[in-house]
Amino acid sequence: MKNSLVIVVLMLMGSVSAQVSFNAGSSTLKGFGTPKWFTGFHVGAEVPRDDAMSFFGRYTHHFSRFGDTTLIGAVAIDPNTTSPYIQQVSANYGMNYNIFEGGSRYYIGDGFDFGFAGYGGVTFMMVYSKVKSRYSDYDQSLYTIDESTSRDGAIFALGVGLMGGVKYTVPRIGTFYSDFSVNYLFLGQASTENIYTDMYSNLFFSISVGYRRDLFW
Repeated sequence: MKNSLVIVVLMLMGSVSAQVSFNAGSSTLKGFGTPKWFTGFHVGAEVPRDDAMSFFGRYTHHFSRFGDTTLIGAVAIDPNTTSPYIQQVSANYGMNYNIFEGGSRYYIGDGFDFGFAGYGGVTFMMVYSKVKSRYSDYDQSLYTIDESTSRDGAIFALGVGLMGGVKYTVPRIGTFYSDFSVNYLFLGQASTENIYTDMYSNLFFSISVGYRRDLFW
C-alpha cells in the first residue's frame, strides 16, 4: 500500500512539473512607407512543449515618434471678450505602438534548451497605437483647441506575422536571442476620422534582441 502511494505521488509530481521561460529586451519597428524607426522594449514568456516546439506570448511597447508640424485652430472660450476668435496653434503629432502577440515557435539545431539554434513561427497580434499632439504655447485661459481640427486619437488593429530568429544558450547563465518578423495588420479601426496616420502602416517589420531565463518547478 505504501509503495503504491509513493508511486502515485511521484506520478503526480511528474505530471505537474513544468518549465517556463521569461524574456526581456529591446525592440525596433519600421513601417513600410513611413519615415521613421520606432524603438522600445519587450517582455514575454515562453513555454516549451518539447525541445523542438514552444508557445510564446510577448508585450512590446514602442515609444512615441513625432512627425511634421501642422497648424490647427484654437477658438476663443468667450468670443464676446476675446479677439481674434480663432488663433493658429502649431501641433506636432506623435504616435506609439503597443503590441500584444502570441503564437508558436519551431526550433532547429540544438533545440530550445541547449546550445545554438534557429527558430521560426507564426505570430498573432493585437496592436493599439495612441496618437497625441504637442501644441505650441497659447493662452489656455482664453482659448481652447477646436476639436474638429484635432487629429488626436487611437488606432486598434489585429494582425498576423512571420517570425524567424537565432538563440544561444549558455549553461547556468541563460539564453541570448535575436529575431526578425514581418507583420500585416487588418481590421484596423480608428477612433476618429481625421486621426493622424503619417507614422502608421499596415505592413511593418520589427527586430528584437534580448535575454531569456528558464525556470523549472
